[in-house]
Amino acid sequence: MGNTGKDSIEEKTSHVIGANRPDFTAGRRSGKEKTSRGSVQQIENAGVMEEDSHPAKKRGCFARFWAHYKRHWCLYGLGGVIFLAIFLPIFFLIVFPAIAQRMVDDASLPIYSASITNPTPDSVQYSLFAGLNVPKPFSVKLKPIALNLLVDQNPPNRNPYITVQLPEQNLKGNATITVTNQTTNILDKEIFGTFLHSAVYQETFILSASGATDAYVGKLKAHISLDKKVELKGLNKLKGFGIASARAVLPAEADGTNLIAELTIPNASLVSFELGNVTLNIIVGGILLGNATMKNVYLVPGNNTVSARGVVNLKTAIMNLPAILSSQVGALTSGNIEMSASGNSTIYNGHHIDYYEKVLNALVLTTQFPLLSILMDSLTGVLGGNGGTAIPFASGYNVTNIIPLLQNLTAIAGF
Repeated sequence: MGNTGKDSIEEKTSHVIGANRPDFTAGRRSGKEKTSRGSVQQIENAGVMEEDSHPAKKRGCFARFWAHYKRHWCLYGLGGVIFLAIFLPIFFLIVFPAIAQRMVDDASLPIYSASITNPTPDSVQYSLFAGLNVPKPFSVKLKPIALNLLVDQNPPNRNPYITVQLPEQNLKGNATITVTNQTTNILDKEIFGTFLHSAVYQETFILSASGATDAYVGKLKAHISLDKKVELKGLNKLKGFGIASARAVLPAEADGTNLIAELTIPNASLVSFELGNVTLNIIVGGILLGNATMKNVYLVPGNNTVSARGVVNLKTAIMNLPAILSSQVGALTSGNIEMSASGNSTIYNGHHIDYYEKVLNALVLTTQFPLLSILMDSLTGVLGGNGGTAIPFASGYNVTNIIPLLQNLTAIAGF
């Protein structure tokens, strides 16, 4: 029984103590639950943060533009139509003609040969062989063009002296332009004479040409202007003119010919000139002694050897011999005689070609020729042909004893 009472007291005491004592385990349990719940949230948040740290890739510019275009294609289409409506007229009316004109302006125009033939008082036949370099890979078709030939002078004169008709040309790469024996009227003789003067007297001269036509590059058409200036070699006053050979003909032939010579006439240019029958004055020591005529003269580029038949007034030569010899001191020292020739007349098919005469008649050509060579060829032939004894020219003859020989020659000739 004693134990029962004791147990009862202990139960009561423990009950009272338990009632008054704080329960520390409850807080621990609560903290564990909160901690557990916090851990779950942290894990979830960590997953969200991990996803946010790797955002989706942005679309490229083209993809964004394409998406924008698909949404606004109507506006783009309308804008394209408006752009073409503005650009195409500008291209066809302004841009392409400017490009075509620039191509023609930049294209070189080398001239390989030219000729002026069959002259009449009012016309000539003109031939031209030239090139026109068209930039690759373009191909240009030029419709027929009236090509005006001009004189490049200061101030500029835009009046053509002749007009050459060029046929339709298809040009690609290093193309050629050819005109063959085209008869054309001389539009202005004074300007044509100016051109001839520059071609004959100058070392170089300018050949100017201009014209306008339609050009096609494929199906595209443009109106272009051809304006070219080409520098060419001139005849340079026929520098290099000389006498290849000469001999006297005594007695004179029926037409009065008493001098036959071979003349060398250079043509430094690439232009050929058909002159016809050209008569030159023969001048020695400033004294006009006669003339020489060259038949059917056609000067091609290079040296031309032309036969000449002359009529020399020997009486005038003998009468003025002292004056002639005194003017020849420098030449005679070298055993030569200095002779000059100037234009007298130029006749083609019976007509005087005045524009040639105007140029050539003002031109004086001077050359030297071995005097003893002329005398040897002349006197040997004359005396031997008349039954006399040929004169030995091997030695012993000089300027002093030439005069008696010439006097003897004139006596034989009947002067």
